[in-house]
Amino acid sequence: MDTTNDSINPSHYAFDEGVIECIDYIESHAFDFVEGNIIKYVTRYQHKNGIEDLKKARWYLDRLIKRSEEWDAKWAERSKVTYGDVLQDEFQRKLCEALDAQSGPTNQS
Repeated sequence: MDTTNDSINPSHYAFDEGVIECIDYIESHAFDFVEGNIIKYVTRYQHKNGIEDLKKARWYLDRLIKRSEEWDAKWAERSKVTYGDVLQDEFQRKLCEALDAQSGPTNQS
């Protein structure tokens, strides 16, 4: 696919044939908005906005760090669970739901 003048899939998102596009990677790992933006800006910085994109990635990374620290401080004492554990559990639940949906109905007899 020629992405040279494609406003939806510009070349800075898939600059090398056969390499997974950034959005596909983000979705395949169930990253949230903040995490996805970190990956997006780091992935494209050399081919689009250079240091400006790295600064944007840093802004989102600082936000993710703050959020994770706040989450851990709030919940670690209560349940000894980290924010990463909750995200992993949610990802596994969604994966199981998707696999169940693909396998069709089960025999309940």
